[in-house]
Amino acid sequence: MPAHSFQKLIEGRHHPLVKMLRRMVRTQELLSDGLVLLETVRLIEDARSSGAAIRRVFVSIDSMARYQGLLQKLPAETEFFQLAPKVFDTLVTTQTSQGILALADEPHWATEDLFASMPLILVLAGIQDPGNLGTILRTAEAFAATGVVLTPGTVSPYNAKALRATAGALFRLPLLRGLTTVEALSLLQQYQVRIFASVAKEGKPLPEVNFAEPTAVVLGSEGQGLPEEWRRAAEPLTIPMAPAVESLNVAAAAAVILYEITRQRAIRKPINFAG
Repeated sequence: MPAHSFQKLIEGRHHPLVKMLRRMVRTQELLSDGLVLLETVRLIEDARSSGAAIRRVFVSIDSMARYQGLLQKLPAETEFFQLAPKVFDTLVTTQTSQGILALADEPHWATEDLFASMPLILVLAGIQDPGNLGTILRTAEAFAATGVVLTPGTVSPYNAKALRATAGALFRLPLLRGLTTVEALSLLQQYQVRIFASVAKEGKPLPEVNFAEPTAVVLGSEGQGLPEEWRRAAEPLTIPMAPAVESLNVAAAAAVILYEITRQRAIRKPINFAG
């Protein structure tokens, strides 16, 4: 057993903590009072290794043995609770429960975190599919983006599906949300960032653009496209494709664009992906 002492076994569904967790699961918004619900071992490990404070851990009593190693890595101030299996099974959004949940502090980033070094910013304007959002955040980290800005109309990164799709990137990739379109645009202009907007047709072909300067790429909703403010302010950018293909899924488009930017910048100055 770890040095931490477990609280008494929670067997009732009306326990205040159980009610709080169930509310988070029911709404699919896994953020409440500044705490993020982590539903998988991978997310718990990613949050811990990224320096996020793990405040509470909930373990189904029939899963205790398999998580001894993980529990021993957590700090002494972490609170631990054992749950009866019948209670625990009501608290997960995944089809297969791993028998462990945790609450961690929401990551917070300063504006300056996104603009360190040579900025490469993604602006997500109205991305509504949580799977796409999570995949884009994971891809942004993979291709060394310096940060992501979420503007109104974009799904919460703490949606259950989005959070799982990030594969932990949410705890490592600088992210700002809550800015209006006008505020986000003003911020990019303040830092003298060149702004591009991904459009399906009639933009400048991606390989012909020189990205050797501070860059932001705006991606909009597949259904509604880009808000008018971004269309006016940004330079249109298009991924060359076969004539029969009208457009790419927004997550796929993000991956192609980020790869090309990273490829160009690596030619001029190698990027250290090892950190």
